[in-house]
Parts: sequence; C-alpha cells; structure tokens
Amino acid sequence: MALHEAVGIAISRHPDIGRANAVVAQSEAEIAVARSAWYPKLEYGVRPGYGGSFGSGGNDMGARASVGVSQLLYDFGRTASKISAADASLVQRRHELSDTVEQIAYNTASIYIELAASQAVMAAAQRQLETLAVTRDKIGQRVRAGLSVSSDGTMADVAIQRARTETLRARTRFDVAASRLAELIGVRPERVAELARTEDEVRSLGDEGDDIEHTPKVLAAAAAAEAAHARVTLAEAERFPSVSVGVSRSVSTGRANANDDTWIGVAIAGDFSLGGLNRHRIDAARAGQRAAQQALDNERLLARTTLHSAATEAAGAAARTQSYAQMIALLRASRDLYWQEYILNKRTLTDVLNPEREIFLAEQEWIGAVADGMLARIKAHAATGRFVALLREHDSASHP
Repeated sequence: MALHEAVGIAISRHPDIGRANAVVAQSEAEIAVARSAWYPKLEYGVRPGYGGSFGSGGNDMGARASVGVSQLLYDFGRTASKISAADASLVQRRHELSDTVEQIAYNTASIYIELAASQAVMAAAQRQLETLAVTRDKIGQRVRAGLSVSSDGTMADVAIQRARTETLRARTRFDVAASRLAELIGVRPERVAELARTEDEVRSLGDEGDDIEHTPKVLAAAAAAEAAHARVTLAEAERFPSVSVGVSRSVSTGRANANDDTWIGVAIAGDFSLGGLNRHRIDAARAGQRAAQQALDNERLLARTTLHSAATEAAGAAARTQSYAQMIALLRASRDLYWQEYILNKRTLTDVLNPEREIFLAEQEWIGAVADGMLARIKAHAATGRFVALLREHDSASHP
C-alpha cells in the first residue's frame, strides 16, 4: 500500500468528512431560506370561536377566515444582509470542509510514515540479528579450535538475545502503527511501501509553497469575517420598517357585516424597543465582527508559524540524516576492522559486538530523521491546503 492509496481510502470513509458535507448542505439551504423573502407570500388564517362579530343578532358561535398575498418591496437592506451572511457562511463551510480533508489526510500520512519507519526499524533489527548469528558461528568455530575462550560464546549469545528483544520491540511498534492506520482505512496492512519509496513520493510533491492567504483555514476565517460584517449591516437595518404591497380578503360566518372586507394597499411594519434592543443588537454584531477579524489574523499567524517551523524541522532532519549516514558507514568499517584485530588478539569480543548494536541504533536514528523530514514536508503542504491536491496530481501522473 502506497501513501496516496492510504490517504485516499481514509478520505473516502472518514465520518468527519460526511459531517462537514452535511454542514455545507445546511448552509446551501439557509441561502434559499434567506432569498425566499423576495418571493410573494401567501397568508391565510381561520379563527373559529364565539362572539358578536359573526352575525348581527348578538353573540354566536362562528368562524372568521382570511386569505391574502403580500410582496416585500423594500426593507432597508435587511433581506440583502441576510443573503450576504448566508452566502459568506456557505463559503466558510466549504473551506472548513477542505480543511477537514487536509487534516484527515495529514493524520493518515503521519500514521503511515510511522508505519513505514517501524517497518524499516524492524528490518534493521533483523539485519542486526542475522549479522550477530554469523558472528556467533565464527566464534563457536574459534572456541572449538581453542582460539577463543568459551565465555566469548556466552557473550555472543547475550548480544543475540538482546537483538531478539529489539526485534520484538520493533515489531510491537509496527503493530501499534498498523492498528492505528486500520482504524482510518478499515484494513490492517501487513506491509507498506519501503521508506525510500515513500520518501520519493513525498519529494515528488514538490517544494512547499508560502501562499498562506489561500489556505483553507485562512479562507474560512476571511469568509467568517465577511459574514460578521453582513450581520452588522443586518443589525443596523433592523432599526427600520419593511415596506410591502398586498391584497387580502376576510369573511365571517353569518350575515354580512363590517368584518367581511377586501383590502389592497401598502403595508409598513416595524417595531421599536424601549429597552434599546436595536442598539444592543448593533453593539453585539460589531463585537462579533472584531472577533472574526482577530480570528482571521490569528489563522494567518498560525499558518506562517507552521510553515516556518516545518522548514526548520525539514532542514534539521536533512542534517541529521546526512550525519547518521556517515556514522553508519564509519561504524561498519570499524566493525570489520575490529574483527580482524580480534582474530589477532588485539581486540576483545566486546569491541567486536558493540559496533553491531551501535550500527542498529544509528540506523534507527537515521530512519527517524528520514521520517521527520517527510512529516515536515507534509506538514507544510497541509498548512497551505495543497497536500491532497498534490497527492491527486501525483496519482494522476503515475496512472495516466
């Protein structure tokens, strides 16, 4: 299983993406609700009861019914502000959906890289075990020939047992990472792509960009600020009445009376609160607008910080990778030299066995540095909202 395959499966089945899609659908419906105010509205009502208005012979049981049509003409920007706020909220939800996809992709990639690194550590531990087994056979031959003491064989056995323990530890780390990945993709992989192949795939995504203004989180925060501005306009428009034109017809049971009439004209409707309701609405909306602007600035700051830290982490991981590669080469050369000196009784067996463990530890650190470098690059791509798009482009290029 390759990196882009694991990420694709996780995106296709994660419930949080389904939730984000439902929120987008809700925002689309809210736009239709806001726009419906400009369409004619049919009003009707039936009022059964007891009173003197149903006939001219005194109080009686009866019913009054009315039906009418009204059309909004002007409301000082109230409906337009509602539509603007709903449009901005829809844009915000769509960008939040994109950010959710990016986060799930990043989390899946992180677990996948941990799994690939664990697989590589497991292979390094197995190489250590196999090399020590070969050394143990050579020592056994020397003990039987009287060239080495029997305690050397015991010492080699201890080193082999320690290598077996490290192999088991690496296997446990792999199993834990595989179980975490299985929770996201629904299947537990027995193997994933080699670490070098995964690194090539990550590098093929290209260099990290620095355009934070088009990241999903920043775009979502900008849309939220726009929606907050529309809510300020709405709160200001609530101070004014709405103007509409309509026609209605009212009838009552019994003989015709003054309550049976037809009305055609203009209606002006509004309200005024003695408690300063409109003023408080405006103050609250303006405070929300300031908060939304601060949230936008915060998202820009976080995006810049993430990009800078990712660049620093990538540079540090590259330096560590090069350093540990040189260390591994030197340790392997020393191991072979120490064996020759051990044969000549110029080195102890400890000097021969220790480099083997040091090689494994250096390989483990080298693998960790490679994994950290990949994670840093992926973090930068996810911070700019380009990780999933780049993976799709890579997959399309690999399978034209």
